[in-house]
Amino acid sequence: MTEIRQEDISRLIDEALGAGLLGEMDLRDPRDGFIPTEGSRALIGHLELAAREGFPLALVVGPAGVGKTHTCRYWAAVHEAPWVRAQPSYSPAALLEDLAIELRITRTKTFRVLLSMVRDALSVRPRMVFVDEAQLCDRPTLETLKYLADETGSTFVLITSEEFAPLIRRHRDIESRIGTVATIGPVGQKELLSIYAGSGYREEALKEVHTLTGGILRDVVRLLRLLDQVAEQNGLPKEAFRPAHVRRVAGRLNLAGGVR
Repeated sequence: MTEIRQEDISRLIDEALGAGLLGEMDLRDPRDGFIPTEGSRALIGHLELAAREGFPLALVVGPAGVGKTHTCRYWAAVHEAPWVRAQPSYSPAALLEDLAIELRITRTKTFRVLLSMVRDALSVRPRMVFVDEAQLCDRPTLETLKYLADETGSTFVLITSEEFAPLIRRHRDIESRIGTVATIGPVGQKELLSIYAGSGYREEALKEVHTLTGGILRDVVRLLRLLDQVAEQNGLPKEAFRPAHVRRVAGRLNLAGGVR
């Protein structure tokens, strides 16, 4: 097979990106599958510990895009655990309404009645409850979570980024109920090479992916998906891509980690 010239690959990349032939998928998080990294497996271990020991609260911490929410969603789906996502100024009433939906409880506008109904449902069947974007919970909402955990034996898993974790842990009564803290970070270069060993890309290209993304899993997947699209639409073998081509494609994306 005739070797493809590097300048031709660069031209094809520019044409594909410039003409918008790749659509909008490259600008979104395309992950639809769980990637069992070392960090995600460790996180699952923490979740299993929290479920087994019945801690009132558990904390999941890590920078954006490393897979903490995705891993927790994977665990929650397997165990049919309720999931709520905090919104700005997340109030106790909003929390109870979201929990009522998850627990299939008939909602009522009376706060005390709804609180009693949610408490009773969790008391009958204590379980893990996930609260994503937990830093958006105000103090009364955290008090409501604490109350429900104490009264029902359920475990509330609070998911937040590392910069906001101190905001949650500054409250002594909340901190004292956190039975385990799971910290998940970016994947290392060696692990990234192992995960994508059978992807068809050269090791030098995958190392460049790691350099540009800093191992932030969301960015890794976005960048490789975009490279896949360029290869597929132009009939290029993945092994043809060099670090320079990876950098060229990465220029299309807003990468959270890695070099600037």
